[in-house]
Amino acid sequence: MKLENHNLAVASLKTQRISAFKARLVAVLLKGKKVSDALAILAHTKKKASPIFTKLINSAVANAINNHGFEHSNLIIKAAIVNEGPTLKRFRPRAKGAASQILKRTSHFKVILVSQNGGESQNQEYQETEKNLVTKSPENTQSGALSQQSQAEQPQNDPENGVDSQLSAKTNSTTTAKKTDLADNSTKNDATNTVLAQEKEVK
Repeated sequence: MKLENHNLAVASLKTQRISAFKARLVAVLLKGKKVSDALAILAHTKKKASPIFTKLINSAVANAINNHGFEHSNLIIKAAIVNEGPTLKRFRPRAKGAASQILKRTSHFKVILVSQNGGESQNQEYQETEKNLVTKSPENTQSGALSQQSQAEQPQNDPENGVDSQLSAKTNSTTTAKKTDLADNSTKNDATNTVLAQEKEVK
């Protein structure tokens, strides 16, 4: 699992009616500049992408101040990215019933700001979250699962021992019952022998 860098402030704007080629001509002027310098450059650049980047930089600055607590004077434009968006296809009527294609291109804008100081408090929070993720790493979870499996296997062996003990108890009870039956039979035989002997003496 990857964590986002808390030292960055991002703002994006999608599907703007301008070609990526023309917008990149302005994006090249902004990379590595301070926010104040970049806004000054855009104010004196007569291009269609200039107001778009001005709006986007102001939004990124607001995100940096409100969400990360950065200072306006420490913000630098790390990257100004322009990607191609969906293209609208239209046609223009031509002579003799023909038509030519018109491509109305769009672009996606993205501005990334970084603080010069680096945001020490945000780095501390980032390290704490990393530590929490390390404690919940897959290795620790696997060891916990193995211990649970071993604990689950132990009670499974106990019933087998219980069955063996029950069988031994049954065999012992049957042997004792047989012994008692033999003892009863021997006592009965002795009693009959004594009775027969007494009858003979009487005769």
